[in-house]
Amino acid sequence: MAERGHGRWGETAREATRDGSRRKGAQNTLQAAPLLVLALGLAGALLLVATEFTAVATVDVASGSCEVIQDTNPELADRCELSGFERNGGAFILLALLSALMAWGAGPGRSRPASFALVAIGALVLLWALLVDLPVTDETGAIGRNFEGAEAAAGPGLTLEIVGGVLTLAAGLVGLAWRPAPQPQPEQQRG
Repeated sequence: MAERGHGRWGETAREATRDGSRRKGAQNTLQAAPLLVLALGLAGALLLVATEFTAVATVDVASGSCEVIQDTNPELADRCELSGFERNGGAFILLALLSALMAWGAGPGRSRPASFALVAIGALVLLWALLVDLPVTDETGAIGRNFEGAEAAAGPGLTLEIVGGVLTLAAGLVGLAWRPAPQPQPEQQRG
């Protein structure tokens, strides 16, 4: 409700009693934060699952294909592409499931421990990607010993792994940074 006061020349002026427009923007941000945490966490989890089924590291021979190796040495040809599952043994699928559960807890559930868990999962994935999987992308292994022109390269799985770790870490950080508005406490009746 507005109050009326007298202006300089006896005019009436309206003054706002409170500014509801600022509150509305803050409420929209607070409502969007749990959804952002959930979306980032689920996207990170999906990428971690995809990592297990894509090539993390590849080795290419001079002729441009591993089909040449397949004819002469099928066991060696299996080393042309190392999938995430071969590198990680399915651990990222378990981390993805845990990440999805924690995203639900940190987002809609508003749980700070779940946000901390997302940060830990994201950091673990990034450390694994950079310290364990990345160094392998430069190694030609047995193929390099047998084929002079073999070249090693990172596969798309390594990119998925890093982006999945970053998204999971970001979900946890957003969950920790987001502070819900304090809920009004009901007044206790005195008797």
